[in-house]
Amino acid sequence: MVQRLREVVYLFISLPVSIALFTVVMIGFNSFTLIPLAVLVFLFVLTLMERVAKFEIWRTNKILATDFPVVPNWFQNPFFSWDGVKERVTSLRSWMAIAYVFIAFGWSIFSFVLVVFGVVGLFVILAGTGVVILSSFSRSFEVVDGGDTFSGSFQFFGSSGQLRLEIGDEIDRGYLTYNIESWWSILVGVILILLALWLIPRNTRAMAQMVEGLLSGGFYGSIEAKVRSWIDRRKVSERTVREAMADEVARPELAELSKREREILALMAEGKSNAGIAKSLYITEGSVEKHVSSILSKLGLTVEAENHRRVLAVLTYLGLNK
Repeated sequence: MVQRLREVVYLFISLPVSIALFTVVMIGFNSFTLIPLAVLVFLFVLTLMERVAKFEIWRTNKILATDFPVVPNWFQNPFFSWDGVKERVTSLRSWMAIAYVFIAFGWSIFSFVLVVFGVVGLFVILAGTGVVILSSFSRSFEVVDGGDTFSGSFQFFGSSGQLRLEIGDEIDRGYLTYNIESWWSILVGVILILLALWLIPRNTRAMAQMVEGLLSGGFYGSIEAKVRSWIDRRKVSERTVREAMADEVARPELAELSKREREILALMAEGKSNAGIAKSLYITEGSVEKHVSSILSKLGLTVEAENHRRVLAVLTYLGLNK
């Protein structure tokens, strides 16, 4: 029971906190009239993410009794230095914290709705069983749309526990009634409470995992490995293509290709599709297809079920298809 109460408090507090953090981040990403001011605000927000991480980890540990570690000293260089600027812009921890702010913003809204559902369900049960006696009230409304007027009233009769919605004017008026003390109301209240009790702990665990993974650094190793792998693969690919373009003349298998065909093959090696090649060379896709067909023919790449001729052509160009 105490743990459920902790989870409800955590989810309830998360909404205003996430709204405040989301506002700060959006201010940092929005452009200002003065470019230098915009850059300073953006760098300040990236620096602020370390404080945000510490606060969110402290809040989670305090309310949910977790023991997520705090990673200190994200930045080694001063704010007003070139190395400090580069360190903040390329800081994986800062960008992970920004991702947390955006995710937590949407998640906290959903969590707040869950808490409201639970409270509404409890209130409906108390009102339906007569534990809570509501006072009678009546509210009228009127909607004007151009020359048309739509009016009605909403009433509650405490003595009978009846809700009444009236729509229309005195001549043509309709109404709907509902008794909140019925068994259906109590059933709806029970369903709302059970739904909240089932989802709240799962939602809290998910938010806590985000804090641990994105702010304490649980996901840091895997994300860093993926980023480095992507950067290294891109560097190797570009270097290989440049080297191939530099010594392509030395390979006799490319001697029969025309200048245009070599240009197209080089773009194929960069991973471009026929449409991308056509756009780069300002020619039609049909023309590119004809050149590609000629390239495959001159390289002696026949149609075989187990091979992809376009890939083999690129490997030949790179000197890797021996």
